[in-house]
Amino acid sequence: MQDQRVNLEIGDRGRSEMPYSEVCMDMGIAGQVLEIEVRQHCAQLHKEGQPFSSPITWGEAGIYTDCTTGQPYTYDAEKVPA
Repeated sequence: MQDQRVNLEIGDRGRSEMPYSEVCMDMGIAGQVLEIEVRQHCAQLHKEGQPFSSPITWGEAGIYTDCTTGQPYTYDAEKVPA
């Protein structure tokens, strides 16, 4: 089964499983599904509708940068209304 790429834009929100990055591991949220708000070069996590922690980098939140367009993207996320 292939992962489904989801293209994102600044201001988008989506629900995604948090990666096992160092930051997510330290915050105890690795493997949990949280809402992510894409900001300019960072991501604000939301847990139960409320902001969770300070914004973290895209990479720590499992968001990548397209090398051609510079746009953010992730995999297997569900976009939600902002």
